[in-house]
Amino acid sequence: MKRLLILYSEYTPVIDAIKYSLQELAEVVCAEKVPEKKDKYDLIVLSNYNGKVDFEAVNIHYSLLPAFTGNEPVKDAILAGVKVTGVTVFYTKSKKIISQYPIFINNSMHYEEVLEELKYIAQTLYPQVIEKIIKNELFETRSLMAQGYGCSGGCAKCKK
Repeated sequence: MKRLLILYSEYTPVIDAIKYSLQELAEVVCAEKVPEKKDKYDLIVLSNYNGKVDFEAVNIHYSLLPAFTGNEPVKDAILAGVKVTGVTVFYTKSKKIISQYPIFINNSMHYEEVLEELKYIAQTLYPQVIEKIIKNELFETRSLMAQGYGCSGGCAKCKK
């Protein structure tokens, strides 16, 4: 069984989504600071972690990187008037993008609606990407989201 460390500064529901999704695949440990023996973990992932990260870990960001890299990417995207944003999963040290999933911002959406949509995508996508990394399997983000893991809304089929 693999060992997974989730580093966080503030609790988010994505932590529970990761723990639930990977409970049979990995021993999941959560911590608010980097342990001295971080090498004993097969993978370190971040969820709303504000501490220094000078090692390779997997992180999630609420924008389609490289756009809106700051601390308030949703606010920045709305103020910039963009019509597409999304979620990016990436490696921290190498800055290599692992996965991205877009959402469309229509003219009637408010900040809270965009943020809730991104949180939903994070809870759906992040655990799946982490699972594929642990299993060392190839994947395509689009296929992960299409396998019945939930609807992100905005499509013509369900009119959500």
